[in-house]
Amino acid sequence: MGFDVRVLEAIGVAAAVYLFVWLGWRLIWKKTKKSPVLSLHLVAISLGVWMGAKIFYPGENWVGHLGAGLIFFGAIFCWVIIDLIIDGALFRKQNVAMPIILRQLGGLLVALGTLSVILIWGYDVKLTGLVAATSGVAAVIVGFAAQDLLANVLGGFSIHITGAYKVGDWLLLDEDGRRAEVTEINWRSTRALDNDKISYEIPNSEMVKKRIVNLNYPSAEHGVRLRIGLDYDTPPALAKEVLIKCSKDAQGVLESPAPVVFTREFGDSSITYEVRFWMRHARLYNATCDEIRTALWYELGRRDMRIPFPIRTLDVRTPNVPASFASARENAAKILRSGGMLSCLSEEEAADLVAKGILKVFGPREALVTRGEKGESMFLILEGSVEVVGKMSEGPRVVLATLSTGNSFGEMSLVTGEPRNATVRAVADVMVLEIRKDDISPLIAARPELAVSIGEVLESRQKSWEEGLNRAAEESGPKGVSASAGHQSIVKRIRLFFGQ
Repeated sequence: MGFDVRVLEAIGVAAAVYLFVWLGWRLIWKKTKKSPVLSLHLVAISLGVWMGAKIFYPGENWVGHLGAGLIFFGAIFCWVIIDLIIDGALFRKQNVAMPIILRQLGGLLVALGTLSVILIWGYDVKLTGLVAATSGVAAVIVGFAAQDLLANVLGGFSIHITGAYKVGDWLLLDEDGRRAEVTEINWRSTRALDNDKISYEIPNSEMVKKRIVNLNYPSAEHGVRLRIGLDYDTPPALAKEVLIKCSKDAQGVLESPAPVVFTREFGDSSITYEVRFWMRHARLYNATCDEIRTALWYELGRRDMRIPFPIRTLDVRTPNVPASFASARENAAKILRSGGMLSCLSEEEAADLVAKGILKVFGPREALVTRGEKGESMFLILEGSVEVVGKMSEGPRVVLATLSTGNSFGEMSLVTGEPRNATVRAVADVMVLEIRKDDISPLIAARPELAVSIGEVLESRQKSWEEGLNRAAEESGPKGVSASAGHQSIVKRIRLFFGQ
């Protein structure tokens, strides 16, 4: 029995048809993001095999079976195309995701319907008798085996119909405040991804039974409550002031509504306060709470306020500050005279001024001074760096400069008493020396020429600040700030402020 050459010819025809269909479809579908890859492969292969068999084996019975397969895969392919068109044209353009359950249900119905038509008209199978014969046994088996599956399917439909949540929403998964983003709602379960990139798959039947807390409904802006205990020696009014200050500057916290603080309870060793702030992005929850607590530690340390804890033993400790900060005050006088408006001081005058100053430590992103607040002091950076942030009247915040060790800021408020004209934030841990009006008043009284020197430095810095804001105003559209008043007027204000 010799080799049948028709086999190779049929394979060649099948390959040619497959390539023709595949390449032709790629040319038609190349501008779209999605393509029916699997179903297209199946249709192209089944069409090529059927045509090769039809041409070279026209009288064989098995060619009809290949035709039945082609019809089945062709129906599946048509449903995939219709699904992509509906999902892209009707849903995606309106920024609405088509429920995956409906898409999968449609595909299942098309597959079962096509298979039924092939069996009835192609193979003359009486489905009514077959169904009647097996329905009793199947009903019992399915009734016991598919209880959970049916409950999950009905739960999935309930979630879609009621709109309790959708893909992209953030949910509270339990009473512990665990937050996760919904990534998929399928037949059986809801999948969610939390801030630690841990995926959770929760059966739909459980989701519809429990209380659903949707952080994105009715809007993405939602309130967050954070409980913190402070010492009984701290007056509640002062405690609320500190908590609000640490909360409003944290990333993710909205300016409006502004943070508020409630006194919750009087505990065994502390008064518990509850900070309520508003945020828009639930993914920032952990970072926001961490930033508030971190800023609170630094602020309480600067105000000599204690964080309460049960005392069991006598613990004598050294201050928990970086080693590089320990010698900062020793170098402060040298830094003070190395540049800036007080570089004209003698060694004795600088040492005396440093001795009167107050050392303060600030943490990352903490605001050392805030634009618009009152102040009568300046700050000398002894360790670390800060960012100077300005704001136009009708524009966004602008980073005007980054200051590091040896630089100073706040001189205008120190010598004129004017409100702060910019916000200064710590880039990382930073130590500064605060010099107040009472510290420098004796020097200006003894040496009136200091007013002129200080005025020249401040005029130069104010001009640089205005130029930075005006450049930002030209880029974003709003009007810039007014021109500088000149150092002569600043000198006059300095003398007036110190009673000269």
